[in-house]
Amino acid sequence: MKKLIATYWTTLDGYIAGPNGEMDWIRGDEELSAYEIGMVSDADTLLLGKKTYQDFAQYWGSVPANSSVPQWEKIYADKVNALDHVVISRTLQKAEWGKSTLWRDLDATKVEALKAAPGSSILMYGSATILQQLTNLGLLDEYHLLIHPLLLGGGRLLLDNIDQRVQLELADVHRFKSGVLRLVYRKA
Repeated sequence: MKKLIATYWTTLDGYIAGPNGEMDWIRGDEELSAYEIGMVSDADTLLLGKKTYQDFAQYWGSVPANSSVPQWEKIYADKVNALDHVVISRTLQKAEWGKSTLWRDLDATKVEALKAAPGSSILMYGSATILQQLTNLGLLDEYHLLIHPLLLGGGRLLLDNIDQRVQLELADVHRFKSGVLRLVYRKA
């Protein structure tokens, strides 16, 4: 069975974006780039909400033709563009980035069938609302949190609107040279 892994860049106080959606606080370096490349290398599917899907398709879809981007971005783009993409949106008209499938809603049965299919991990980026729904449905297997050494003080919270207590166990901790801390939690 495939693991469904949510991976998020967050601040110490739990925000994934500032009050106006700003993400200028995210730190990046070669070590973090290698981590991200490893994540997509170990997956075969991306599960995304509409906005993240559109942002990824626009940016990562254009990287292979852009000669001015760093080499790590080309490697990441090749891998992320080749994955199967599942986008959940009631309003998106069509999903045309690579191998994409459009779901009109988050259906636990569809997610369970996706997890039961042969293959590698399913990665989830973006869309805190979908993350919250998956958490409430008990469908997430791992949470990979990349905690930045910063208190943002306001904005978009990662884990808001959780219906019930969820027991997790700490599976891994890694401190990057940048000061970012990766915490991996699994369902207990």
